[in-house]
Amino acid sequence: MKFHVISHTHWDREWHQTYQQYRVKLIRFMDELLELLETTPAYTSFLLDGQTIVLEDYLEIKPKNRDRISKLVQEGRLVIGPWYIQPDEFTPSGESLVRNLLIGQSIGDEFGPSMQIGYLPDSFGQAAQIPQVLSGFGMNYALFWRGITNEETEKTDFWWVGPDGSKVLATHLPLGYGNGRMLSTDLKQNLEIINENNEKLQEMTTSKNMLLMCGFDQRSANKYLPEIIAELNTHYAENGSDFKVRLSKLQDYLEEVERSAESLDNLSGEFRKGKNMRVHVSIASTRLDLKKKNFEVQNLYEKYTEPLNSVSYLLGDHYDNDIINKGWKYMMQNHAHDSICNVCTDATHQEMDMRYEFAKQIGESVQKTATKELLRKINFQDEGVPLVVFNTLGQKRKNLAEATLYVTSKEFTIVDTKGNQVPYQILDMKEENLNDKQIEIGVKNEDQFVFTTRIKFAAEVDGFGFSTYYVKEKAPIANTYSDVYQNGTFSNEFMEVSIENNGSLTIKEKKSGAIFKGLNVFEEGGNAGDEYDFSPPHEDILITTKDAAPEISVVHNGPLYASVKIVYNMEFPVDTDVNGRSENRNASTIETYVSVNRYDDRVDIQTVIDNTVKNHRIRALFDTGLQTKTHIADQQFGTIRRDNYLEQVEYWKQENWEEKYYPIYPQQKFVDVSDDQKGIAILNKGLPQYEILHADKPTIAVTLLAGTDYMGKQDLVDRPGRRSGLHVETPDSLLLGRHEMNYSIVAHTGNEIEASIASKASEFTTPFVTVPVNEKSTESASLEDQSTFIRLDDSGLALSAVKKSENHDCLVVRIYNTTNQLIETAKIEVNQSFFKNSKLVNLNETLLPDSDERIQIENNEINLKDIRANEIFSFQLY
Repeated sequence: MKFHVISHTHWDREWHQTYQQYRVKLIRFMDELLELLETTPAYTSFLLDGQTIVLEDYLEIKPKNRDRISKLVQEGRLVIGPWYIQPDEFTPSGESLVRNLLIGQSIGDEFGPSMQIGYLPDSFGQAAQIPQVLSGFGMNYALFWRGITNEETEKTDFWWVGPDGSKVLATHLPLGYGNGRMLSTDLKQNLEIINENNEKLQEMTTSKNMLLMCGFDQRSANKYLPEIIAELNTHYAENGSDFKVRLSKLQDYLEEVERSAESLDNLSGEFRKGKNMRVHVSIASTRLDLKKKNFEVQNLYEKYTEPLNSVSYLLGDHYDNDIINKGWKYMMQNHAHDSICNVCTDATHQEMDMRYEFAKQIGESVQKTATKELLRKINFQDEGVPLVVFNTLGQKRKNLAEATLYVTSKEFTIVDTKGNQVPYQILDMKEENLNDKQIEIGVKNEDQFVFTTRIKFAAEVDGFGFSTYYVKEKAPIANTYSDVYQNGTFSNEFMEVSIENNGSLTIKEKKSGAIFKGLNVFEEGGNAGDEYDFSPPHEDILITTKDAAPEISVVHNGPLYASVKIVYNMEFPVDTDVNGRSENRNASTIETYVSVNRYDDRVDIQTVIDNTVKNHRIRALFDTGLQTKTHIADQQFGTIRRDNYLEQVEYWKQENWEEKYYPIYPQQKFVDVSDDQKGIAILNKGLPQYEILHADKPTIAVTLLAGTDYMGKQDLVDRPGRRSGLHVETPDSLLLGRHEMNYSIVAHTGNEIEASIASKASEFTTPFVTVPVNEKSTESASLEDQSTFIRLDDSGLALSAVKKSENHDCLVVRIYNTTNQLIETAKIEVNQSFFKNSKLVNLNETLLPDSDERIQIENNEINLKDIRANEIFSFQLY
């Protein structure tokens, strides 16, 4: 047996302590490491945890040591990359995972070769799309610890297959990333360590190779390793053993494994079982305020900042990858597995909040500047005030757009580019003096009295591009539509939605006649868990709104849009511990705004919770009324089918699992339950957790708020034994105060693919950008006032990125199959006025040398055949 000793550290950038507190330790660690490697030639390799942010953090303090690091990297003795930061694999978007590697590789290239292995030593479970993401960067190997058990494989090594069929050679670490950390100058102890590893792992290995990971959290390099290894080899040689020990690299180990990899098992899907080591299956419910901010900032960059800046770039304006990537970095610094999972101190979470603000400020500023530059290039008609509507999704869409106008008359019309009147509805109007919103320099500005008017209007945009409407101040044509909300029921061509006396919703889907009852019932219960896991008390008290009598009032109602307010005045137990809930109660309010418009088959919901009590959880329940054993959830770059019931819930205690395994799951934008005849989907804006209740007759439970008072606790009901983290108070994680959540219901015919749920979820999470142009540019403008740059002809496809290439003067456009089924044919149309050529690139934005016979590029069309489930394509357009 050959034992590969991997000298490494696992560097949590923040966790028990803040980033700056850990950085003080990092500086000393790196100083000592550089000195050790430079003065000890026999110390041939050290793994710097697979994340290049460590180099950024260090060199900001000690820039003079850049050349020393570069030399060691180029010699292959300091192993860096490939990630920017060690990520959680479930909460960040697919595009965030791509940017993590893209930026990580770019930083690594400044020093020398990066490690081309998907190293994920401590992520809380493994996402199903990791093989495709790694393969997209040309990486053929992955290595991780948590989430897999002997129920999947008895071996340490296997082929991990992505939903699109891409695969990587994967090794998991049954004993973790510290199974060799206790190697020392004590030969007897070292022999015991190797014997123990051999006894536990020998039957699991697939070759005559075994990993000894010599390192741990914030652990300095073991400077005696060359001597320790030499002494071990001498001992084994003198005693006739075939054991050999070497100071090695992960690349060396995986290449040895690959020599006999033909017979390895093929495994696919996600790995989230906490049998041998916790994956904290319910971790997505912690600090939902910060997870919501993560969603908002991701969406800002992916759907607004970069696409709009790309359009202005096509017209000759500025695009600065450096400042945009700085915003991405602020965001991704929060994507570290401990950070985005929110298992940190309050001080650390406060710094995360500020980083989201930094990223938001950069993204919004870039978007505002790019939009202003873009508007100057549009040749508007002389038809009143232009109102430009941008669609950053790929498909043609017709939805309600919202805008705030400054008009001098209470009566006005909106027309399209052909002069046709467009229906609109006024939400509110108030008289204001615009002078109050302007800076006065030297002299007093003249008064400008206007009616500030917020409207919703019917907008249509033909793909990724924009349409222009014009506001004329004259009386509009009389409306011919009836109000959307009448006699307690919303109605449009797709559905009827009734508000029951208890505030729950009943939806009748008109096409199939299917009726769904008991939707958006709230359930409140105790949370005796910690930041790592929700866990109920031994004696819980569940409070629901099933028998409530809320106050119901109409907020908006008109021919295009209606919104109804539902107010629950509730009383919840003041606190919860592991035994039960307190007898004393506090009043709390749940306000829900239910909205329906004429053009969409969605029921949009905004819920505001005034949280006054500690250690509890509030969820929204949706009784599907269906009989099915599985459901579909949105994951990175597509969907995944999951079970409604997990049989491990019956035996996890008997087998002494580290934690309960049950159908509580992460999600991106939606979860859908259907029986192929009809179904119901719950879309969300930054609510990353749901649970399936009642197995074959599923109820979807979406977590809205979960509060806890400690980072880590012992002996939880759903996670017995030792605590995770420290027993540190985290009062901010109680989430006291007001919190807003946004989600939507779509009742549909057929399954989620036939109902285009992924497309509808994108429309919900990515509304139109609507900009009134109160001052037309005097510049020569050549762009038509209605322009389409890219159009996808299949609702199963989606745009993931439209951005400038990192290294070339062209755009990178990334699309993917949102479904878990093959799409036989699809077409991407591009505007030939701006794009003359298209080439296929990988996720690292490098041209692919081999042509793909499934892709035919002709003139203004990219024709695709046999697009595999969840498959990603990236193109250079120029």
